[in-house]
Amino acid sequence: MSGRSLPVARWVPALGVSLCAVALCARPAYAQGATPWTVSTAAPAGFDRALAQRTAEVHLTRLIGLNTQNPPGNELLTAQYFDSVFASIPGVERHVLPAADGRANFVARLKAPNASKRPVIIMGHMDVVGVDSAKWKTPPFTATRVNEAGVEYLYGRGAIDDKGMLATATAAMQQLAARRDQLDRDVIFMATAAEEGGPEVGIEHMVTRHYDLIKDAEFALNEGGRVRVADGVVKSVNIQTTEKVSYNVVASATGPSGHGSVPLPDNVLAALSRAVQRVHAYRAPVKLNETTRLYFARLARIEKDPVMKAAMQRISATGASAAQVNAAAVVLSREPLHNAVLRSGQSLTLLRGGIRSNVIPSEASATFNLRVLPNDDVREVVAAFNRVGGEKQVTFALDGEPRTSPPVSPVSTALYRAMESSATAMVPSTTVIPFMSTGATDGAALRAKGIPTYGILPMPLPMEDELRMHGDNERVPVAALGWATEFLYRTLVQVTAK
Repeated sequence: MSGRSLPVARWVPALGVSLCAVALCARPAYAQGATPWTVSTAAPAGFDRALAQRTAEVHLTRLIGLNTQNPPGNELLTAQYFDSVFASIPGVERHVLPAADGRANFVARLKAPNASKRPVIIMGHMDVVGVDSAKWKTPPFTATRVNEAGVEYLYGRGAIDDKGMLATATAAMQQLAARRDQLDRDVIFMATAAEEGGPEVGIEHMVTRHYDLIKDAEFALNEGGRVRVADGVVKSVNIQTTEKVSYNVVASATGPSGHGSVPLPDNVLAALSRAVQRVHAYRAPVKLNETTRLYFARLARIEKDPVMKAAMQRISATGASAAQVNAAAVVLSREPLHNAVLRSGQSLTLLRGGIRSNVIPSEASATFNLRVLPNDDVREVVAAFNRVGGEKQVTFALDGEPRTSPPVSPVSTALYRAMESSATAMVPSTTVIPFMSTGATDGAALRAKGIPTYGILPMPLPMEDELRMHGDNERVPVAALGWATEFLYRTLVQVTAK
């Protein structure tokens, strides 16, 4: 071991889980014990479902209690926690990797005694987004059990993004270690810092300073996909194979300043407002790729709305003409998520201008967060903004330099097939869908280095809970942790079995 381990008592909070009984008049959401997290098929040989459930909840409870709100991050606390956990597993080489004051990444490698294949990485990030505690029903950095409508939830920041992934991956690794002598490849556990933004002390630090610890990996399993629950069942398992590239575009307006008592026709705030409204309403051209075509083709199998279903079938049909694609896209774009998958898209996030209520400013600006398709050119998108904006006083410019989009991870690798097989083994009726995420993840950095990376948030979630990610009252169904642990265990066993 080249990392340093601290005594657990110095930094790990008490394990106690707060219990909160909530009386609700509504009937239980899942009657007669049938829930989306009940697996009716047989467990894998040697896998203890009850232990997986308990262990994952213990880890998540402790991880939520470590405040890694970014900024400032403080991921060193979590790296040290993982160091103590993996220290008790035989055959593990581990590294706590400081990256800045209070910030660190963590790598643990479960060594296969007679490895004949390249390693697989399983990873997640330790930092979480900030909170407004006044809007939470429970303390955001204390894991709190709440029973609502017959379902047990664990509330806390990071329960979904991304400490739930880390907790279940750790629980899966602990059971996988019991069959270490049967593995034909090493398994690398990696926990990163700063995924939610800020200084590049996370995945960038890993691929520039510590790449030797992971460079031999054949592929990686990260967050980014979804296990979607609808109508009380796991409807689809969406595996991320690519993602949009994030940029910021700044609109700058200039003009004469003046006294508020004398209105000016070329008021910069008015010009900026007009240009921003036009760009806000602009829709970039539809551009499909291999992943998004297959995404809509698979999604059509489970779509209930006949109009949406027909549009999905038309847009993914082999040989569909540009006119057919665009006509189908008009229908699909009524749904914001489908719209975001079909094209590069921009969201207005910041407006700046003015210093006093009686002063006409000479400068103002607005920022759009732009998410570009992997097969699109950001320079062309920004040029379109300038055309559409149509104000001589306003210029749209890219903040930073264009980047090369990482390659799409193929659906033909052993890891993708293992994820697909694990999903259908647990829920034979589910549909597995390759997925392009509209948000950014650490997976892009590994794809850029030539390591195919697949995203999955392994806890099955109804949309109501999925949308709490980054929002108030983030929570995860407790039973979903056992499901997720089993999914990850099955995937790792299949991809590492001799």
